[in-house]
Amino acid sequence: MPYCKECGTENEEGAKFCQKCGTPLQVTGVIYRRSNSWHTERIIALIFGGFILLIALGLMIGGGVLLWSQNSLTDRDGYMIMNPVPLTVSSYAIVQNNINIYMNPGWWDTSNQSIVSIKITSTSNNDKPIFVGIVPQQVALTYFNGVNIDRLISYNWAPGRMIGGDVPAYRTIPGGPPPTSPTSQVIWVAQSSGSGTQTVKWTPTSGEYWVVIMNADGSKEVNADVQVGVRVTILSWISWGLLIGGILVALVGIIIIYFGAIHHH
Repeated sequence: MPYCKECGTENEEGAKFCQKCGTPLQVTGVIYRRSNSWHTERIIALIFGGFILLIALGLMIGGGVLLWSQNSLTDRDGYMIMNPVPLTVSSYAIVQNNINIYMNPGWWDTSNQSIVSIKITSTSNNDKPIFVGIVPQQVALTYFNGVNIDRLISYNWAPGRMIGGDVPAYRTIPGGPPPTSPTSQVIWVAQSSGSGTQTVKWTPTSGEYWVVIMNADGSKEVNADVQVGVRVTILSWISWGLLIGGILVALVGIIIIYFGAIHHH
């Protein structure tokens, strides 16, 4: 029972004022109230969680862009391919030389070679059967020794670029005709020839190579539309990995902000 400190009267339990003199009775319990102020740990949680959300956003954007590029820039075979480029020369061959490829021997074994492949498509514009081939550089130097060719020295082979966005530049090498037609040679690591559209699919290995576009009979005046594409089979896995990883990292950031800043006790 509470007692009045003024008159000493005993009052009923829970009374707030003395029933005799009206003096407020002293409350002995202590009431704690939660502070709504932002302490240092809440601010740190908010900043750290926000930083993690930014990382998650970057991962999701990267994964989304890769997925979009695969869907919008790839053909039915899964190659990221550029639009056709008209290549026209008055010589015997169009050559893209100095293609240097290095594969780490410890990683690029037989089981991994199918990860990257290249596709080159050529369509004749002068009704002549067309030839497209890939040849090692040292062999090409022998076959084309003294042959009038045009080396393609400048063009941006970017997937999806528009026709007319860039103009091919050549360096003409004077000379005469090739010793034989390209179709009679066994020097090519990949080749295709005939009327209409011809396609070469090639899994690259370490070395130095030339890409060659010629008339199938080895005659002058090569005129063709050429497309180049590349397929990276693990690209879709990388894309989904970035997207899912970004979502998981975002969840971590949200949990940190919620329990560290918003729902902080």
